[in-house]
Amino acid sequence: MLNPMGTMKNLKTILRRKIPGWRKQVQEILSAYPDVVISQVTVQQLFKGLRNVPAVLCDTSFVDPQEGLIIRGVPVLELIDRSAEEIFFLLTSGEFPTPEALHSLQTDLINRREVPLYVWQLLESVPPDTHPMVMFSMAMLALQKESVFTNEYRKGLPREAYWEATYEDALNIIARLPVIAAGIYRQHILGKDRLFSRPDLHTVANFAHLLGNTDPQFVDFMEKFFVVHSDHEGANASVFTSRVVNSSLSDLYYAISASMNSLAGPLHGLANQESLSFVMHIYHHFRKVPKPEDLEAYIREHLQSGKVIPGFGHAVLRNHDPRYLALHELGSRICSDDPLFQIVSQLQTIVPRLLKEQGKANNPYPNIDGITGALLYHFGIKEKSFYTVLFSTAQVLGICAQLIINQALMMPIFRPRSITTEQLQQLVEPQKEGK
Repeated sequence: MLNPMGTMKNLKTILRRKIPGWRKQVQEILSAYPDVVISQVTVQQLFKGLRNVPAVLCDTSFVDPQEGLIIRGVPVLELIDRSAEEIFFLLTSGEFPTPEALHSLQTDLINRREVPLYVWQLLESVPPDTHPMVMFSMAMLALQKESVFTNEYRKGLPREAYWEATYEDALNIIARLPVIAAGIYRQHILGKDRLFSRPDLHTVANFAHLLGNTDPQFVDFMEKFFVVHSDHEGANASVFTSRVVNSSLSDLYYAISASMNSLAGPLHGLANQESLSFVMHIYHHFRKVPKPEDLEAYIREHLQSGKVIPGFGHAVLRNHDPRYLALHELGSRICSDDPLFQIVSQLQTIVPRLLKEQGKANNPYPNIDGITGALLYHFGIKEKSFYTVLFSTAQVLGICAQLIINQALMMPIFRPRSITTEQLQQLVEPQKEGK
């Protein structure tokens, strides 16, 4: 069985105190309102990816159409200067750590960083043109043999303790994933030697060091990058994938590898790459930063030809994306003279007005993907195929928090019903005739 971590008020002891109350709340809702209908599914939603259908319980974060991302009740702009460890603590427990608890978590993560040699040997064996996300997912699956959950489950781990084993796997993954990501970047993208972790640096600063860039401005950017990408509700494609896989009691290694495979899809994790490519195309088209009136004419023609502007709009938001605003403010301070950033800033002013004129977007404002690529490029990370790896490295904070909580609440396996098209027609045609 798992060993207790002492009586100090660290993250695990806080969870031990809170989880009985969470379980009681769930049971009370189930007992009092088992048959209350909270949603209906339209035919359009069925054919459009269940858009806007409440189907997942997620307490870690919520996207408000007007306010944007809210993490555990706190708007993301109020968290932008927090560390990755503080964000994970907040996501998992619902409260901020005390200095003592934060130090405990940071120390624990530092002590778990070492990546087994067999992972590096596996990554060194793949063809040089293997996509970084393939290597990332392979590394996560290779580490599965280290799973505390799977090893304890085989010994007869009681259901009430599944979350504790999941917690141990989560901390091991959060500690090692940045090391693996940086190793892929150094060896397979730059063709350089891996660097060694520094025990005096916490998660993100150490990650920047391993990437080979200790510029304080880059570290500051990466801290903010981790915050804004840490969590985004429980039903986006990659997070939902992890929840479905973990609901079958496949451990976090299986679940997070699956989430990476989902994130790698062009409709999900490639948005910042596409946005950067669009900005670079503008720069090469004009061979400089264009005048606002010239860029407006270019965007107007682009829209009239039926094309979209990558990096604008959002499935839920109907206002400015606070994550974008936070990173744009950072860019204004550190790289206002960067040509790509200047184009991004012009697009921020021009595109929403043109989209509103043409009625082409419920939310015409730039989203987080409209800025991250330009900033990564500014800091010398120019290999766009690596951007999704960075996204996944930050997103694992939220995935791990959600899956710890799901196991604590003893959530069942996902098993919705499916129907045939013929059955659907039999359901809808009588309603049409009734009209």
